[in-house]
Amino acid sequence: MSVSYFVRYEGETENAAAFLNHYRTQHAELLRHYPRIRECKLHHPAEWHDPVPVKKDRIFVLAELVFDSLEDLNFSLASEARQDSRRDFNNFPPLHNSDIRHLAVTTEILF
Repeated sequence: MSVSYFVRYEGETENAAAFLNHYRTQHAELLRHYPRIRECKLHHPAEWHDPVPVKKDRIFVLAELVFDSLEDLNFSLASEARQDSRRDFNNFPPLHNSDIRHLAVTTEILF
């Protein structure tokens, strides 16, 4: 069973391309140094249509960091690399009306 750590960015930015470029080229390089990290993914909203009425999420981007175990995640979150990535957050183009949330989950594959 793997563990994913999600960072959910909700909000608007004046320059989405600059925000994503910073994430891909600079922030991800810091994340790469997290001990025991397996992979890093960026999820982008897609235009989709559901015939059933649902409440759509309003994320700007969803980052997913994947680890082999909860122990690996906790070890990584206590690392200096984690502190480096937190400091880098100040270098992002600003998000307005933002809400940034963090979530750790274990993943159970059903099929």
